[in-house]
Amino acid sequence: MKTFYIKTLGCKVNSYESEFIRNVLLNEGYQEVSENADICIINSCTVTNTADNKSKQVINNIKKNNPNAIVVACGCFCQFRKDNIDTLINADIIIGNRNKSKIIDYINKYEKNHEKIIDFYDMSTVDFEDMEIKKFITHHRAFVKIEDGCNNFCSYCIIPYVRGRVRSKEFNKCIMEVNDLVISGHKEVVLSGIHTGMYNSNNKRLSDLINELSKIELLKRIRLSSVEIVELDEGMMKIIKDNNKFVSHLHIPLQSGCDKILKSMNRRYDTEYFTNKVNEIRSYRNDISLTTDVIVGFPGETEEDFNETYEYCKKIGFAKIHVFPYSDRNGTVASRMNNKVPRNISKERARKLIELSNQLEKDYFNKFINKEVEVLIEEEKDNVFYGFTDNYIPLKLTGNYKINEIYKIKLQKSNINFDLE
Repeated sequence: MKTFYIKTLGCKVNSYESEFIRNVLLNEGYQEVSENADICIINSCTVTNTADNKSKQVINNIKKNNPNAIVVACGCFCQFRKDNIDTLINADIIIGNRNKSKIIDYINKYEKNHEKIIDFYDMSTVDFEDMEIKKFITHHRAFVKIEDGCNNFCSYCIIPYVRGRVRSKEFNKCIMEVNDLVISGHKEVVLSGIHTGMYNSNNKRLSDLINELSKIELLKRIRLSSVEIVELDEGMMKIIKDNNKFVSHLHIPLQSGCDKILKSMNRRYDTEYFTNKVNEIRSYRNDISLTTDVIVGFPGETEEDFNETYEYCKKIGFAKIHVFPYSDRNGTVASRMNNKVPRNISKERARKLIELSNQLEKDYFNKFINKEVEVLIEEEKDNVFYGFTDNYIPLKLTGNYKINEIYKIKLQKSNINFDLE
């Protein structure tokens, strides 16, 4: 029996695509192993220069440690470096962000001819590549890729160049995939994409999709991996207000709490707009968990600008802030900007914001002590059960629980899994 190994770098979309590849190979009779595989697949990332370097290192190390394996490199790093990729990595099959669904065909072709395969497409012209997963092997929360690509071209971001323009999975195919996942036992789905809030299939928007999915009786939770503040339109606000299957958690990237920096980043809102939307969201769900991303040390960010961001994050009261020190991404507008912030200053700003995030997170969790919450049990280890509430509080429980079941509990501080955060 042939064996395979998959290494996934980067985002939830990559994780979904890797899960699809995993299912295809298992259905073809391959066995998944953790090392010494016949087929090694690396789904790469290029969101930062650091991600580029890691992708290159992982691919080359896997080939070095598995010289007799067929090594398949795919994804964003390969797509971005397509013009000279063969000089950067040692792999037998190299593709970008198109035809990941056809990796088995590439493997079969390579096994027949034993000739290196390099295959790329112009991502600005491709259609949505359909994939369907009937059951997630690696998670009890099932991710569903409903959208790909981005049209925003934020000044620091390379992703629109390597993922292409916004395109969406056909509406009924989304419904069927979620139906299959629910039949397989999944109680929660996470709708994912590069720019999930831009979902549009024959004038059916994201709110239409969520409303339709809510009709699936055994589906208990619907979550978004991320959504931009400008995409929370009237339909989405009605979802937040009225749809009890839509979880009380939104991840909304802020990136900066300083209007000057937001403009330089080419973000399509200012802090006043962001604040007004947050206030509206909380008028419908007062205790909703709002998490975010912030980049510190963006070119031209002064100490005063950073302090604005710090105070703004404190004012909004996010439940968690994912903090990223800015690093140049070759090929982006920001990489050509002047007034670069020294790395040591960026790291210090990141440290301060992470400290604030840790405090905000504890403040948010403490609101729910001695309150009744619902937890989806996702894992058991050494007689301890782990899972998340619908507002994404990570819990650990001892007692008589079953995996993939939802339980109501009275939350105690000892139940909060701070180690995960």
